[in-house]
Amino acid sequence: MTRPRVRDGESGSSAVELVLITPVLIALVFAVVQAALLWHAHHVAVAAAQQGARLARAADGGDPAQVRAATIDYLHSLGADLLGTPVVTVTRSGGWATVTVTGRAVSLLPGATLRISAVSRGPVESFHPATAAGAP
Repeated sequence: MTRPRVRDGESGSSAVELVLITPVLIALVFAVVQAALLWHAHHVAVAAAQQGARLARAADGGDPAQVRAATIDYLHSLGADLLGTPVVTVTRSGGWATVTVTGRAVSLLPGATLRISAVSRGPVESFHPATAAGAP
């Protein structure tokens, strides 16, 4: 069996190339994982905001503090700690209920702050009794 000949001066060049390319590949892997974490955290925040808006739109009005607590519970059941220090705001005005969920996404980079925000808005349910037989 014959071994390929290495030209003088090229010995060890593949090791140097590997050393130079490895940090780039590792950074690329970290970037892909961070993007996936950010994407998932955003979807969890949107789902929690939608759940909160469903509760806030109820005809009885629901206490905003109860809606906020239920939304945070729902958020934790979906993603445990995907959204650090979540803040939920609930407003009802002009026949509309709006729930905003904000927080920080998990970061692979120490000290990096990645903010996530999601808003869900919908009309408040209202029931109007009929004034006459079958008339609205």
